[in-house]
Amino acid sequence: MKVIWVSTVVRTGSMWLFNITREILNLKKFNVLPDKIPKFDEDHFEIFHQKSLQDQNHLNKYVFKVHQILKQEIPHSKILTTIRDPRDICVSCMKFMKKNFQQSLDISKSMITYFNTYEKYNKEKLKFIKYEKSIEKDTVKTIEDISEFIECKISFDEAKKISEKFSKDNITQLIRINDEKLKNKIKEKKEINRDTEIVYFSKDNYRSYDVNTGFQTNHISSSSSQEWKKILTKEEIKILNSEFESFLIENNYE
Repeated sequence: MKVIWVSTVVRTGSMWLFNITREILNLKKFNVLPDKIPKFDEDHFEIFHQKSLQDQNHLNKYVFKVHQILKQEIPHSKILTTIRDPRDICVSCMKFMKKNFQQSLDISKSMITYFNTYEKYNKEKLKFIKYEKSIEKDTVKTIEDISEFIECKISFDEAKKISEKFSKDNITQLIRINDEKLKNKIKEKKEINRDTEIVYFSKDNYRSYDVNTGFQTNHISSSSSQEWKKILTKEEIKILNSEFESFLIENNYE
């Protein structure tokens, strides 16, 4: 197994999962590639096809993160994916991606497509990570489980150190520092490296970027699960509960 993919719906913990996986491999003394984190899906796919498939060095391991569904037979690969309450995905898209309710609902629907597709895949090649249980609560056990899945088993103490390194507080602080650096550069009209410091969409829409982890402005939410109960209207909740009824029941959501 040369490649681990993190393939998820947006706003479901993919960047945390991506960095955890890289850190496990680093701990086991592999050369974790790419060393600088690409910003976009197409960049990950390009490196996969042009480099990883030809790479014969057994010490080189590749970790890619995409928001696309992968084919089951993708070569030399294992896949990590996430499950999250689609109502919380909807709220997260509204708050942090500045989408309206309908746009956020449409994004949330992709959770069902991912789940129904990946549920059919060989479980030796694909692992589901439940956001609420595994990423919000029991991160150390989750990291241990991931290490087994990617065939790089680590100890409880090692998993605990990784969990602490990528805690919400530490990543929030990293993003805050990067945001402040970018803000100051803009204010002082200093040159900004578009490859390593910023994800630029338009003059009024951009994010700070950390090239070593891939974390961007607003990647970490201060929200908690079931916040949809407080934020959404009764009509919106009714729409979501109806849309996702089967998925919510099957995955033991209220």
